[in-house]
Order: sequence, then C-alpha cells, then structure tokens
Amino acid sequence: MRLSASLRYGLWLAVAGTAYRNRKEYGVPTAWLTHLVGNTITLLLPEWLRLLQHLTAVTSMPGVEPVVRTLDQRVRHDPRYAGYVAPLALGFVASHPSYSIYHGRWAERTILGFGIDSLPHASAAYALARLLSQTLLTLDAELPPHHSLAPLTRRAVPQVDLLAAAAVALVTLVWEVSEYQAHQAELNATGRDAAEINMQWSWPDAITDSISNLAGLLAAIMVRRRHQISAQHSTPLSSDPISI
Repeated sequence: MRLSASLRYGLWLAVAGTAYRNRKEYGVPTAWLTHLVGNTITLLLPEWLRLLQHLTAVTSMPGVEPVVRTLDQRVRHDPRYAGYVAPLALGFVASHPSYSIYHGRWAERTILGFGIDSLPHASAAYALARLLSQTLLTLDAELPPHHSLAPLTRRAVPQVDLLAAAAVALVTLVWEVSEYQAHQAELNATGRDAAEINMQWSWPDAITDSISNLAGLLAAIMVRRRHQISAQHSTPLSSDPISI
C-alpha cells in the first residue's frame, strides 16, 4: 500500500472517530454527518473513480478519455492528492470535543485576532487552488486539438489563477453561509449556549476565516508561478504541466 493511500485511510478513520464522538456529544447532524459524508467522498475519491471505471464503460465513451486520464493523473496516481484533501479532514478532526480548536481554551489562543483555526482554513484554500489549477493544466495538455473542450481550456489556462481565486471565493462564501446556518440550527436544536455547541460562527470569525483563505490562495498562486518559471528554464522533458 502506498504511503499516500495509507494517509488517506488513516485520515478517514480519524474523521469517522470524530464523527462518532461529535454525534454522542452534540446529537445534531451538522456536527458530524455532513462532515463524514463530505470527507468520505474526498478521501476515498480515488477508490470511487476506480470502481466507476470498473463497473461502467465510461473510458470508452467518445470524448471522455482525456477527462478520465486527467482525473487518473490528478486524483488516482498523484501522491500529492492525499495532501490536498488532508486539510479538510484535519479541520474536522480538530472539532473533537476533547480538544476542539473552535471553542474552549484552544479557541482563546489568538494572534492579532487569528486563532488556531486559521491554519486549516489557509491550508484548505491553498490545497483547493493548487488542485484546481493543476487539474485544468493537465486537462489542457491531455485534450486533443479537435476536442470540443479544447477551445475552452485554451482560453481558461491563461486565467488559471483568476479561476482559482473565483473558486476559493465561491467556496468561502458557501462555507460561511453554511456555517452560519449550522450555527443557528444547532442553537435551536440543542438549546445550549453558543459557546457549548459544535459549530461556532461570528462576524469577526468569518472575517479572519476569509483573510486566512486569501492567504492560502496567494500562497498557491506564488507556488504555481514559481514552478512555471522553473519549468520554462528547464529542459523540455521536465516541463510537465502537472507540476505547474
């Protein structure tokens, strides 16, 4: 078993354990079920793709082969995929009632208003931007010139950083709205004080989360451009688009 696969399986077990503990502690689906489902999809996506290809003839469908090869490269065969999905999983594991970083004594430790939870936010935004950028660049390299998606990817590649920024902005908006709704739902369902429920939300927290996501996005853009410059100055054999 590859190290990347072992990491993903280990993270899933940690997610499942945290979900079980949160279910017992808080008793509401927003504290465990949504996170368990989401992380099961992302952490086991290589296995889902392998199963889909095994059970269906998707690889033989006209025009689908380049997309399948792209997903295989970026998800199934890239050991870095485990690192890209790890921040989302670890962010949930850090909500375990015994050592939650979102409320209690760990949440009180801040620097300039930024708490420990800024780390999973920034790293998740970085991972999302890198994965999306690499996937687009790989798809563009895999598509033959006559493919119906080729004109679209050719126009999108020069704007890869802008597209990554738009994706991070959209996910940030959806995430914060979902956190607010979950926060209100848990308050109404449990009747507990706001400091005692799992999902914490406030305007200051939303602002620091957004700034953390922006920092992760900028880091991803800087890394991509550094790799691009490095590839341009290297030999043609090493200028692989998946590393940009």
